[in-house]
Amino acid sequence: MRMNIPDIEAFVALAETGSVNRAALRLNLTQPAVTRRIQSFEAAMGGAVLLDRRSKPSTLTPEGRRVLESCRQVLKAMAELKLNALGGPLSGEIRLGIAHGLAERALDGPIDALRQRFPSIRPRVISHWTTWLIEQVRNGTLDCAVGLVADDSTVPSSIHSTAIGIERIVVVAASEAVISSPKRCLSLRDLAGSDWILNPQGCGYRDAIQRAFDQTSIPLRIVAEVFGHDLQLSLVSRGAGLGLVPRRHINNSPYRRRLRVLKLTDFDFQVAIAMLHGGTLGRLAPVIEHFQSALRTDAEGNANGASLRS
Repeated sequence: MRMNIPDIEAFVALAETGSVNRAALRLNLTQPAVTRRIQSFEAAMGGAVLLDRRSKPSTLTPEGRRVLESCRQVLKAMAELKLNALGGPLSGEIRLGIAHGLAERALDGPIDALRQRFPSIRPRVISHWTTWLIEQVRNGTLDCAVGLVADDSTVPSSIHSTAIGIERIVVVAASEAVISSPKRCLSLRDLAGSDWILNPQGCGYRDAIQRAFDQTSIPLRIVAEVFGHDLQLSLVSRGAGLGLVPRRHINNSPYRRRLRVLKLTDFDFQVAIAMLHGGTLGRLAPVIEHFQSALRTDAEGNANGASLRS
């Protein structure tokens, strides 16, 4: 059987929405029509089993996941071809990934600047840990992502990474917290036995402090795993434990007068704010470049503000 674009669109819609019903709504088709297109696509693939129909709802098989990446590339190439043939302003959807720690920044000024510059482009945004975003950029689910990268080795060679700023991560305590140490400067050993309030697993900050404690053979005692730096700093300010947050969050926090940054001799951590995308941007190149420029301006502004308040 001959492969055709509508069948590929149906397969991608099913994979991305997770159900025939939602895929039908996206494509403005009936559910039976979507099912027929999926079956036609599998037949055109030589009878390959792309869906595990034993699970409810159906999930992609390993072969289905590999085929999905190629299908996305085909649809992207078709969109490029259509744009080049018809001309006119850029339009359509851009799929953006934003690291948890950067969501509030990226979705404020930079995303507004993108909408204003490209009114016919529709941003579709998802926030997650950077490691997950990298994988979604690699397999084509996302057009680009803004991540927090501590080590370039975590970024596959197939992904282009551009540093656009630096996020300094600091240990913070309640201003009245008593940490006994005969030395003026603290080390991780001076924090042995302290309670910690950190992000849930998957956070690069948390991984960094865990590695540092492991290297000194000190247990890291986590008493709260919660999202949201405001909540974390609220708990820290009330003496519930130590926190690990970007310095700029302390500068902007309503609890900042009840907090103090601990300077450690053996833990100095910062991550790069990086724009991540595949090798070829195609028609979305000016959109992504504009978004990157807006993010860089925001990062520089935050860096200057932090230096003034340090």
